[in-house]
Amino acid sequence: MTPSNPAPPSGSELRRAQARIARLCRESPAPMTLFARVADIVPAVVGADGVCGLTLDPATLLHTGGFHHGGVPHTHLPRLLQIEYGEEDVNQFPSLVKAGGTAAGLWQATRHRPHSSSRYRDVYRPAGMGDEMRVVLRTGHTVWGALVLHRGADRAPFGDDEIAALTTLAPSIAQALRGTYLRQDVAAADCELPTVPGLLMFHPGGELDRVTPAGRLWLEQLVADPSGPAPLPQPVLHALSRARTAGDASLRMRSRSGVWVSVTATRMDAEGGVAVMIQPSGPEHVIGILMDAYGLTLREQQVAQLVTYGLSDTDISRRLGISPHTVRDHLKKVFDKTGTNSRGSLLRLLYFSHYQPDIDSGRTMGRHGWFRTAQV
Repeated sequence: MTPSNPAPPSGSELRRAQARIARLCRESPAPMTLFARVADIVPAVVGADGVCGLTLDPATLLHTGGFHHGGVPHTHLPRLLQIEYGEEDVNQFPSLVKAGGTAAGLWQATRHRPHSSSRYRDVYRPAGMGDEMRVVLRTGHTVWGALVLHRGADRAPFGDDEIAALTTLAPSIAQALRGTYLRQDVAAADCELPTVPGLLMFHPGGELDRVTPAGRLWLEQLVADPSGPAPLPQPVLHALSRARTAGDASLRMRSRSGVWVSVTATRMDAEGGVAVMIQPSGPEHVIGILMDAYGLTLREQQVAQLVTYGLSDTDISRRLGISPHTVRDHLKKVFDKTGTNSRGSLLRLLYFSHYQPDIDSGRTMGRHGWFRTAQV
């Protein structure tokens, strides 16, 4: 018997969901709490048997953490990661972002031929799951995370109206997620973390071989619940899986205390042994993302960057070819958007480690958190 299509989302349901998400934006809860609340809101608009929220590294689109309710069983995760990072399949996040899409269903993308997707054949169908909808959460050009909705095999696939409804909700959810990062930025400024990199070595089969003492300290910072069992954090597994097939992988994620951390994985030999390095993300990795998160214009980003290097209004005006008065106008807007009130408080907010790159090299911040070579 073919499952019947559910009724399309109503306008009143969509409006109620938007109002609840707007309240989340004002409350700015932690990311996993935000996703848990969203997982309660979304099924009232679009029926789903599982709702998962993922945080993604804006620079690489690698998964850096998430909330999972009714998602893929743990036993099927290794194959899912292998497909996600080592094979081509429909609706993978880089292709969705490149195409400018927001929401897409697996049935929709395969024209109702789900068996053409290895993700469906090897993971979802064996797990008793049916259609999947992926939703990109972005503000402007920056992707902060994603939602993944699942239906059981006995349910009809997601319809065009349902996919359109999530497309409508996605920008508000993305704004709420961005807001959680802004709140964490303030809390993270006073946190102390290990100052040396941690190293994890993996056998070709993916089993953990050895860990340095600093590596164990970093792992404690990356697990969601340090009091419970200590499986490897999902982002580490994602980087490991990508490196085994592509040779290397890197991502940035938040520690439990909110500080940005870099995870870098490198395949060490032809057999597939992998080394994973965990260390604090330096300012050159982080500041561009923070500036983008606060909604600064390109000129405001340039002014804020030069402030972090200790330049005066006059110095900045000379660098940018604008008047000191215009510099002060831009700086006031930077203070307003970041919730700071002085150069010192701005510097404290933006810098997560205590060194500054050489400004004379002419490097400026890219929109996605990386320096690019250019003259200021």
